[in-house]
Amino acid sequence: MPNPNKKTAQRGLVAAAATALVVGSSFMPAVAAPEATSSPSAPSSSSATPSATPSQSAVDTTGLPEAIERDLGKTVEEYLEESKTSETAAALAKQLKAKGIESRTSVKDGKAKVEVSKKDATEAKKIVEVSPAAVSLEINKNNLSTVEGVYEEIVDNVDNSQLSRLTAIVNTTVKGKNVVKIIASGPGSIEGTKRKTVTKKKAAAGELSLEEFAEHAAASDVVFAPSKKDGSGAAKQGATEDIYGGMGYAIGQGGQEPGARCSIGFNAWDSTGKDAILSAGHCTEDGSMTDTYVIEAEAPNQFLGYFAELGNFGFAQFGGPGNSGYPTDATWDDVDTENPGTDISVIEGINADLNLKPAVSQWPAGGDERDKVINITGAASGAVGANACSSGSTTGWGCSEITGEGIFFVQGKDGTLRDVWGYTAKNPGQRVLDQGDSGGAVLIGTKAIGINSANGAGTDGVENTSDDIAMYTGLTDALNRISGVKGYTVKKFINAPTLTTKNGSEVDAGDSISGNVEGAGSGTKVDVIVDGKVVETITVDGNGNFKFTAPDKAGAYAFTLQARNGFDKSATTKGSVVVVVAPTPTPTPTPTPTPTPTPTPTPTPTPTEEPSETPTEEPSETPTEEPSETPTEEPSETPTEEPSETPTEEPSETPTEEPSETPTEEPSETPTEEPSETPTEEPSEAPQDETSDEPTNSATPKETPKNDDPLADTGSASAPLIAAGGALALVGAMFLLFRRGNRRHG
Repeated sequence: MPNPNKKTAQRGLVAAAATALVVGSSFMPAVAAPEATSSPSAPSSSSATPSATPSQSAVDTTGLPEAIERDLGKTVEEYLEESKTSETAAALAKQLKAKGIESRTSVKDGKAKVEVSKKDATEAKKIVEVSPAAVSLEINKNNLSTVEGVYEEIVDNVDNSQLSRLTAIVNTTVKGKNVVKIIASGPGSIEGTKRKTVTKKKAAAGELSLEEFAEHAAASDVVFAPSKKDGSGAAKQGATEDIYGGMGYAIGQGGQEPGARCSIGFNAWDSTGKDAILSAGHCTEDGSMTDTYVIEAEAPNQFLGYFAELGNFGFAQFGGPGNSGYPTDATWDDVDTENPGTDISVIEGINADLNLKPAVSQWPAGGDERDKVINITGAASGAVGANACSSGSTTGWGCSEITGEGIFFVQGKDGTLRDVWGYTAKNPGQRVLDQGDSGGAVLIGTKAIGINSANGAGTDGVENTSDDIAMYTGLTDALNRISGVKGYTVKKFINAPTLTTKNGSEVDAGDSISGNVEGAGSGTKVDVIVDGKVVETITVDGNGNFKFTAPDKAGAYAFTLQARNGFDKSATTKGSVVVVVAPTPTPTPTPTPTPTPTPTPTPTPTPTEEPSETPTEEPSETPTEEPSETPTEEPSETPTEEPSETPTEEPSETPTEEPSETPTEEPSETPTEEPSETPTEEPSEAPQDETSDEPTNSATPKETPKNDDPLADTGSASAPLIAAGGALALVGAMFLLFRRGNRRHG
């Protein structure tokens, strides 16, 4: 925004100026243009910043209520909702055309209306049924008339003299019915030219006048609207504007003082991402004007002067290729109905000190033109019945209903007729569009749909009345069809990303961090920037949602988010989270499997086999060989201590004590079967085998029972030997007692 103190100085310069510029019917004080670096209009921020600072959302309705309620009798919400319906209607028309189906689309009471001929009804119904919005499909029982078709019929059947009478041929609505309307109030004109009076001419023999053509077509859906004041209703063209759309700019020729004024349409990008501006083609005066300068204003049509250089005109087309038109005495053979002209220009070589924003001025009352803007979110086609708003340096901000779409005719500086494809709209008293507004922006909602081109009288043939017409160049038609502007795109405002994951919260390593870009268009991406480098790029989904991954490293993670689409970028959003790493890695390094198998197999096989076989196999064979030796040796060792005392003193006491403690049960059974064999074998052979087989492993029998014999540690392995010895001692004692008893009784 300009420095207020500098504006005071500007007023002084203007007051000192001795000359004035005549711009059409408007006057503009002029001062010598200073160096571009001292321009008060150059914003302080760099041109790389894409967002419009006065607004923080894609749909900034600041300042809209007054203009919309005044001009349309609607609320802002109703106006924005209707803009979506207009987009739906335009999209349907495009889909139908791609299928070869002729249609007429319009908007009424917030609902899209599509009309097709009976032969195309079935195919059209399939397309309409899948539309996400409410659409009314109407079937025309007759052949459907289109602008292109009517134009061709006029060329084929109407006298050449009638061409200069045409104002427009457009799709429109009359009394609620979709029709093609032929307006014959004469062509429009541009700034600095005087409209020529066009008189009604009689058609040659065998040819039709426009009236006769309309009568011939009366049975169909074609309406003819001749001027009530024939020959005096020529349309006059508005002027173009600038750095927010709708601002004014002065026009000069090769370093000379500016001599005209237009308005900026939309800030744009060329195919390489350089700044550019889209405006009206007729502002170049068929290529004779080259230089442009920023105009500062206090209010619409109240100017402080021009100061900073804006840029230079590049491509421009007004009418047909090379600014071609039709002479007033042209014949229909000269008319190209398949490739109508346009009215569009490009300002390039933009002053590097300027910052072109993706927004349009709303020209707030009592404020600077930069104080209130509406952000642009893309380009779209308009629809008949939709409400469009225009921004220009003469009338400011105004809205009205689109009344037609098709071809309109404007008178060029050389007097030729220039045909332009676009829209007509209501312009009561030229309050929406007037001279000096040419090149300005036309919007439906937040979408760019047109460029201010011309204004003229309505069917009454008188200017500044309630039925005046505004004429807008179709923007998407030009960008898609005209080779000189095909590579250009309108600058779009993109909302800055917002985090849905709470800022500063804890997240696990590798988890998702989520966010949203409000109103994001198709193809919008979000860059995740860390330490000035893009570490990840995500494409948002249909609802603008996105996710990216938290790093594996624990600790604070700070990042910056920025959304982008094509060359357009959003403001940045800073965020941070705390990454938490779960303590899962501990079990991984433990090498338990390695030492476990090594010690186990070594001791296990050796002890388990030997001890179990020794006592089970040997004892059965040994006792038969030496029964006499075993009792004489072993009993002398085992029971020598107690049997020596037992027979001499009290033989009756000893056997009663020992047998009761150790083998009271086992000895009673063993001696009954084989008293002499069982004790002799087990004590003599079992110890001999163990000591002779593994003499060096004295500790082996103690380890072996750990795996195979659960009673090894308790001494159960030697229990049979002890039992056998005890049994032998008991038998011996009984034998002595028996003999002693026999002796006594003998």
